[in-house]
Amino acid sequence: MGPLAGYRGRAQRSIAIGVVAVSVLGLSAAGAAAAAKTASTQAHAAAKTATSILHTTVPAKGKYLLIVWVRSRGKHSRLVEVYLPGQKARSVVANPWWGAAVYYTLNLSPTKLAVRTVNAPPAVAVRATLTLRKAAAPSTPPAATTTSGGPPPASTTTSSGGSTSTTTTTPVITTPPPNTVDTSAYTKNVFTDDFQTDYTGQANQLPNPQYWGLDNWGGCGGGTLSQSNTNQGTGANVDGINPDQNAYLTSNGLAITAVRTASGNYVSAQIDSAGHNVSNQYGEVEASIEMPAAQGLCPGFWMLGDSNLGASSSPGEIDVVEAPTFGGGLGSPAYFDLHGVNTTQVYSTSTSAVNLSSGFHTYAIIWTPTSIIWTIDGVQYASASQAALTVGASWANDFDTSNFHLILDLAVGGWPCDAGPCGPQSAPAASYTMYVQWVKWLQIP
Repeated sequence: MGPLAGYRGRAQRSIAIGVVAVSVLGLSAAGAAAAAKTASTQAHAAAKTATSILHTTVPAKGKYLLIVWVRSRGKHSRLVEVYLPGQKARSVVANPWWGAAVYYTLNLSPTKLAVRTVNAPPAVAVRATLTLRKAAAPSTPPAATTTSGGPPPASTTTSSGGSTSTTTTTPVITTPPPNTVDTSAYTKNVFTDDFQTDYTGQANQLPNPQYWGLDNWGGCGGGTLSQSNTNQGTGANVDGINPDQNAYLTSNGLAITAVRTASGNYVSAQIDSAGHNVSNQYGEVEASIEMPAAQGLCPGFWMLGDSNLGASSSPGEIDVVEAPTFGGGLGSPAYFDLHGVNTTQVYSTSTSAVNLSSGFHTYAIIWTPTSIIWTIDGVQYASASQAALTVGASWANDFDTSNFHLILDLAVGGWPCDAGPCGPQSAPAASYTMYVQWVKWLQIP
């Protein structure tokens, strides 16, 4: 099993002190600019500081829920002060892999929203979600219409990971976009594992060891309630649960199951193709997956580079799909992310257009030397290239130099629980399962 797999779940204990300043730029641009300048000047009084900025737009007048997630980009957790004009400052601990969140209910008019972070290096990564909860009453009666209903409240998600700002806008989509991707060029099958075909009817049958191993990293950031189960060739188990109770074949395909133990903890699994003859570069990588529906879960299908990036202790990372099921009724969006040097998040966007737990969906990337396209059931929902990365990130260095291997996992708890109470914590079930019918890797002949 590759020792590099599972960076999302490593526990970090040391805490560095930093500051996050969040500014809303409204009608009084001069006043907001002065406040931002003051906050920046005070923060930079420290001997060494790092700054990240992201921007998004408030689309309409109304009452909004603003959620700001902060993640430490280094190996250590960070004590972060979050500031918003007119609001009391709040202190949070930003763990690696989106370990902290703060919430604001704001009455806003159409304006620009800026999130600024100032902290001890390296710069923290920030994700802000702005959701319209109640639109302001119109000043004039709306025009008559022959249709009923309408689009859901606008929602935007932005992310930042460097000293210069970057923005990713994620509207709530009511119908899938029409841009179905032509994948006819990718016809050479370099790898397929059909878990349904592999299943022989044997109880507790592990996935094919020729392609997959059990990985003992796993997790989903601070607050993760589950531990990945692996025997690592020793025959050991975690909390009385055998590894083949967490990753086993069924007639529905591979089941990755988080099991609640007698002690109240969860034991789950992460399977990894590192060192098992499944790693490559470019092409279409896809899997048919049925995501679990309970709140507070963190299933994913992702890839890690086989080699560390230059001047870094980590490989590049491509998240084909992350599907955290948030607490607080915020839904289950599909996230598409890229991570570069030192696991820095260099691209992130999401969509809520697909009901991920409605059954099996095909999640895929189309990876070329200069771009990655993300699709669900053949429909494109995101794309990235050098121009989409945060300033300072290098596509050529991060995603064009190494073979990548495959990872499938399910964690309980972690950063999805930052958004509110989670089902596994408040109403725990005996188990939660993610099913995978098959995984494929196609390339150009």
